[in-house]
Amino acid sequence: MTDAAALAPDLTGATASQGDRSVVVKDLHKWFGAFEVLRGVDLTVAPGEVVVIVGPSGSGKTTLLRCINFLEEYQGGRVYVGGKLMGYREAGAQAGKLVRLPDRDVSRARADVAMVFQAFNLFPHMTALENVALGPMKVRHLSKAEAHERARTVLARVGLADRMSSYPSKLSGGQQQRVAIARALAMNPKVMLFDEVTSALDPELVGEVLGVMKQLAESHGVTMLVVTHEMLFARDVADRVVFMDSGKIVEEGAPAAIFGNPRTDRLRSFLKRFQGAIQDERPTV
Repeated sequence: MTDAAALAPDLTGATASQGDRSVVVKDLHKWFGAFEVLRGVDLTVAPGEVVVIVGPSGSGKTTLLRCINFLEEYQGGRVYVGGKLMGYREAGAQAGKLVRLPDRDVSRARADVAMVFQAFNLFPHMTALENVALGPMKVRHLSKAEAHERARTVLARVGLADRMSSYPSKLSGGQQQRVAIARALAMNPKVMLFDEVTSALDPELVGEVLGVMKQLAESHGVTMLVVTHEMLFARDVADRVVFMDSGKIVEEGAPAAIFGNPRTDRLRSFLKRFQGAIQDERPTV
């Protein structure tokens, strides 16, 4: 694996032209009522980098993804995607004050940050092709012919060239999740976020979805942030692994360092339950 420091350059002042697929999170704070879910998170993701986020349930992993995609508003700090502030604008002369963007502008920015969820969320009355083509038509304003061509391309990329006319009810859970990944890809996003996308699948179907994600990671063109409990995937596919606990990043580094030489007692304790899987030398998928 490449050294993590080299894969995470300082992009704090990045502009869209300098790195339009970068993600920069600066001192991010998020509250749900009186509970602070994110407590000053700092994270920089280089264009094309694959970052896997691990940690116990309730550590803030999913909330971090949802703030990057602005599905959750944050109360402190900044999130930049492609050098552009996500969800807010700076309030002129009032340094440090943020004003939420209008919904139309938020939706436009969110289209560049595709998110794949645990639930497939496919339209049951639409075929796989129609599900994937809908976003490019409605959001990217492609013609039906252009959107269907793009949908065919990405469905073939995720191994579903022979299931384009199938409705979700005729697809396995793994196939439905691959359609969901294709739907995200069809938007030509700057960044792809994956939130525990295998957790709702039967164990025998997990491998096919992880295989698609591994292929995306190896394409060296997709910036990916992946929340998962699949430690073999993190070990074998990530450029960098981030360990979160109690709303903070506790450790981050190359997989070999995180899994082979954890620095903190908290990470060592977390990894104990996965020790057998991490030491397993069989291929991930």
